[in-house]
Amino acid sequence: MNTKYFKVQAKCGHVGRNHYILKWFYVKALTGEEAAKVVRDKPRVKHDHKDAIRNVVKIIFEDYLIGLKANLEDMYFKCSNKQEQEFYKCVKLEEIYPEEKEKPRNAWWN
Repeated sequence: MNTKYFKVQAKCGHVGRNHYILKWFYVKALTGEEAAKVVRDKPRVKHDHKDAIRNVVKIIFEDYLIGLKANLEDMYFKCSNKQEQEFYKCVKLEEIYPEEKEKPRNAWWN
């Protein structure tokens, strides 16, 4: 089997209730579908959203390495909580999008 390289755009969380940020992930996989499955299980990705994976693009090895390096330098992936994100200014306000539809909450009073 020949391994291919993909960049996958996914909806990520920890930026406020009913909001998300789009981030690119760089993965090795045999198919684009497999790459999407790998990214869906990564930390910070909104796993429970059907539209969590926004885009899958096949790339060359050099772009894969550049993308991995960029993600290693991205403070959003280094922070472990909302307070650190705000302190280090990891997320710009213009990068945050509201959810298209507000999801119903699973609470006893609903």
